[in-house]
Amino acid sequence: MVKHNHAIPNVHLKKHWGPLVKTFFNQPAKKKQRQVAREEKAAKIFPRPINYLRPIIRCPTQRYNMKTRYGRGFTLDEIKNAGLNPQYARSIGIAVDHRRQDMCLETRELNVKRLKSYLAKLILFPGKTTRKLAAKQQKAEPMTDAKKEDKKPRKMIVPEAPKEKLELPAAKEQSDEKKVLPVQEPKLREKPQTITPEMKGTKSFQKLRIERVKQRYAGVRKKRAEIAQKEAEEKATKDTSQSVSYTHLRAHETREDLVCRLLLEKKKKQ
Repeated sequence: MVKHNHAIPNVHLKKHWGPLVKTFFNQPAKKKQRQVAREEKAAKIFPRPINYLRPIIRCPTQRYNMKTRYGRGFTLDEIKNAGLNPQYARSIGIAVDHRRQDMCLETRELNVKRLKSYLAKLILFPGKTTRKLAAKQQKAEPMTDAKKEDKKPRKMIVPEAPKEKLELPAAKEQSDEKKVLPVQEPKLREKPQTITPEMKGTKSFQKLRIERVKQRYAGVRKKRAEIAQKEAEEKATKDTSQSVSYTHLRAHETREDLVCRLLLEKKKKQ
């Protein structure tokens, strides 16, 4: 509040707000520009797929590791196990990430299987070097064996598709999928079902507690069982032929019981 007979405050702040304001009136035009750029790129790389093949990985941390997503690229171990090398894999539409490492065997096997299924479906067109050599061979005179060895085409890891396969309709179509070889996550939700008396009788909490205790003490119990078995074997192999005196009375045993016991033991020995 203003006190006394002062001038009424009328401060003019934030006068130069114009340069700080950002407008996006060019949003529709930018959208169209990106679409045209994608179409030009697709026409340029035809008949190759627009996007690269990506691996399937698990999200990090214990909170999200049950979810799967597409990764940046396949690891060097995955590429090697699939029978490829990184440079050649990039040339046939496979993304490679040399920094990522597989800490899980299950994920590695899944991605190797994914790579092999991609290679099985791949239709590889002849490269420039192969086409040039074929054109030269048609025009040139018959070559000697020595020249043929020099002009041999480079060895391909994945064999080039034959002419019959290149004429198929699948070879003339370009894959415009957002993700190459998309994977559908399984639906884990179960259908509703009627509750049976067996379900009501089961004590789930107690069962979980028992299983948790079994898992916790599995190693200790296994070690105890091994020690007990070892002691039993040692006891069985120990020599029992040494003479032992049975003439003394045992607990709660009378003289008559002692005589009967000694007679029975003598009879068993005979």
